[in-house]
Amino acid sequence: MVKKRILWIVLIGLSVFIFSGCGQNSNSVEDQNATENVISEELHQAHCDLLAEANEELALINQKVRDLNDKISEGAKLSDDQNAALDDFEIKQASINKRMHEIKNVKQEDWENFKATFEKDLKEIQSVIDGVLADF
Repeated sequence: MVKKRILWIVLIGLSVFIFSGCGQNSNSVEDQNATENVISEELHQAHCDLLAEANEELALINQKVRDLNDKISEGAKLSDDQNAALDDFEIKQASINKRMHEIKNVKQEDWENFKATFEKDLKEIQSVIDGVLADF
């Protein structure tokens, strides 16, 4: 009789130990999923912020392009350097437009590099168009 009680106590203790370990593991998985969701939400917000910033800057750049087109239609002539700068501008602008459609698909590990390159290219095309306009 004493052996049965000891056996039951050991079995109950072992069961409690096993089930308590499972509970801790599931909490760890839940915590990891919550952390990933927070990172995903932060990344999503960063995507949206960059897209909004790009849209604002491209609107300003497009206005400058319209100003340049107005000057050209009024009879202003472009130099060879200005034409070369505009060729470079068009290539980078096409690249930026393509990458704007990819912003939402950039993964966390690639985000910082993508963002830095994208912002640098935006600033470059803005300086190119400013330089061409300044020469008139």
